[in-house]
Amino acid sequence: MGAVDTENIPIVDFSRFDTDLPGLAQEIKTICETWGFLYLKNHGLEQSQVDRMFNISETFFTTTPLEEKASTPWNSVLNAGYDARTGTEKYFAENGATDITSKQDAKEVFVIRKQASYDQPMPPSLRKFNPEIQQFMAETHERIALRLLACLGLGLGLTKDQLPQMHKHENPSYTTLRLIYYPTLEAGDEAPVRLGSHSDQGVITILFQNVIAGLQVRPPKYTGKIQPDEKWLDAPVIPGAVLINIGETLTFLSGGLMKSTLHRVARSPRAEDIGKDRYSMAYFCHPSQDTLLEVLDGIDGAVKRETPVSCVTGRQVKTVKDWIEHRHSLGRLGKSGQTAAAK
Repeated sequence: MGAVDTENIPIVDFSRFDTDLPGLAQEIKTICETWGFLYLKNHGLEQSQVDRMFNISETFFTTTPLEEKASTPWNSVLNAGYDARTGTEKYFAENGATDITSKQDAKEVFVIRKQASYDQPMPPSLRKFNPEIQQFMAETHERIALRLLACLGLGLGLTKDQLPQMHKHENPSYTTLRLIYYPTLEAGDEAPVRLGSHSDQGVITILFQNVIAGLQVRPPKYTGKIQPDEKWLDAPVIPGAVLINIGETLTFLSGGLMKSTLHRVARSPRAEDIGKDRYSMAYFCHPSQDTLLEVLDGIDGAVKRETPVSCVTGRQVKTVKDWIEHRHSLGRLGKSGQTAAAK
């Protein structure tokens, strides 16, 4: 491939997986070194499947009583359940519900784990859809995540199967599907940034956007500390495509070669989106919980480094499970910026 476009998030045709895997793998690897973000078209999921999940999400968030939604609150250790926030303030504490008093930066999230990892409690209004949700998660994993991991592995000089073997869907992991709802902002509401800049914790994130945009990405020309005059790039909704980004775990496993890029959620740049609710879904793909958090052997240019000391156990992080619990707890303590609770 030629030089990577550094002005626009690259778009990759994933149908090449069956016809030009080496070329596709190299292209994706180069993009992830530069951007850490890319769009995938022809990714293998039917649009009707995605539309059905958005229908379930909208029904849950807009018709379920607040008390019922809040009956299964999000937990930083289990990484599952309902969360509602304005900015960094949590409106549904783990011991019960309080009223949402401002819509200016309001958002609601329901985090769903794989049943192989955790048979989580759900509000009745959502549990009845769980078989469909679990099927969607399994197909997203098989058709997009595992094939993308094969490409990333080949691009890094690993075997085609090495990264997929670390991410078997049947193994316990922190892999989740997050249903996300941003209530309407009117023209006078002062909320230009709805979720602050952050990077994701996992290996890859697969983002499904539904009509209303809002995600912004820090372009690759910017490095180091964020400056006030930086221009963030809007990530438009491309019909039929999913937006992929690299997470911190893959940055670590690849010895720093794969870029985990800062991104945030802002008001949609389009005037026609004013007065409309925004829905998105993020599939956060993680390795098996017992995977050692260490730089993988066989990657040219990888730089080995030490893992941090866990704020949960007080001991050095050894596994992916240790790492995710550490990062979730840091986010809740306000010591590491926003966690990736919504997009």
